[in-house]
Amino acid sequence: MIQIISHRKPKRFDVVVLHPPENPEGLYLKRIVGLPNERITYRDGQLYVNKKSVSDEFAKETEDFNWNEFSRDKIPEGYYFILGDNRAISKDSRHFGLITEKQILGIVKEGVRIE
Repeated sequence: MIQIISHRKPKRFDVVVLHPPENPEGLYLKRIVGLPNERITYRDGQLYVNKKSVSDEFAKETEDFNWNEFSRDKIPEGYYFILGDNRAISKDSRHFGLITEKQILGIVKEGVRIE
């Protein structure tokens, strides 16, 4: 069971609900990987945030990605880098770019029992 909770500032690895940029009527569930003022890199199955190794349970499934090929700047305030958990086929920030905080409809809270 999942529940969509009211919006708070997303944290790394939160699963968020959003309207995808290419389909404003659709809904995507994606995981926040990059936060404002960060640079994201995946190399050899490892996530690096601002050049520091960060544990990510899906990193081994993620193809190499170098932030410098995406942008010279850090993620701006109010923007996020998102990835789908099924990394090989996911349409996410690697395809349509960063998302704004305003695009996030809510954060998924897993394991909640509703009586």
